[in-house]
Amino acid sequence: MHKFAGCLLLGLPLLAAAESDWDLLQKAAQAGRHQALSGIYTHNVDDELETFRLYRAQDGGSVRERRESVDGVPRELVRNDNELTCYAPDPKALSVARENAIKLFPAVLPERTQELKAAYTVVRGKLDRVAKRDCQWLLLNPKEATLRYGLKVCVDTASALPLKAVTHDAKGALIEQFAFSDLTLGAPKDAGLLRPHFKYSLALGTVSVTQPDVQAPGLDVRGVPSGFRLLRYVSRHLPGHDYPVSHFVYSDGLAKFSLFVEPGRAESNMNPSVIGGPGGLGVISRQVGDQVLTVVGDLPEPGLESAIATLRVIKK
Repeated sequence: MHKFAGCLLLGLPLLAAAESDWDLLQKAAQAGRHQALSGIYTHNVDDELETFRLYRAQDGGSVRERRESVDGVPRELVRNDNELTCYAPDPKALSVARENAIKLFPAVLPERTQELKAAYTVVRGKLDRVAKRDCQWLLLNPKEATLRYGLKVCVDTASALPLKAVTHDAKGALIEQFAFSDLTLGAPKDAGLLRPHFKYSLALGTVSVTQPDVQAPGLDVRGVPSGFRLLRYVSRHLPGHDYPVSHFVYSDGLAKFSLFVEPGRAESNMNPSVIGGPGGLGVISRQVGDQVLTVVGDLPEPGLESAIATLRVIKK
């Protein structure tokens, strides 16, 4: 009897292994966006730790969720399908909450994970346990290891829901981490948990979803790093700038960077090296002809340096 049970247990990983790694990753992406649940998770970045409660329900394909901060600035983020609204107890907290956007863990993967194949490989790691649930590590490794960060995701063996996600550099050093500490699958029994509790609100727009290719009128950007595609383009006036600034936003499904283009000469005191920011974010600028290019993104220093060295913006 015990030998038979042991055979069954040994067979579970083999059954899971029969599914391709990319197929499992796609299931994890869908579960990360749609799986009904109630849970508590932590967000760790730059030696700072914040905790959130998350409640999510799904009804007829429509998803509603609310997440609230347990520590830090009091705020809530309510999602109705793709519409996001931030709530806070007073205008000051709302202003701070707006500047400190909440990432939508466990939705750490793009809608179409196949698009990651251009820049990443995926392999299975070891079996593990997170929030009292068995999970399988999936390792997304950048093909150019120094130009992008890597991502490790431990997905629930029962639902494929990401239970833990770790962004790391080429040496394995932690950049950012999310992890459930408590989790119950299924919609919360109390519908009131999905409704905001704070008075002040601010619409944040829509969740980033797959969009058709965007075009920038009159401009041709060349030298974009492999695997990145244009998500958004806008021309805007920024404080302290004499001319409109062209703003391009690119993503490869995991990493994202903005390219700002403005006419004129760079300041003589401009530092051409990368300036590091929180959560692996970096900034670098360069003079190219009669333009100043600035790249801001969640890429390691060599990735930002490579991007600024190859990017060119040509008027059509």
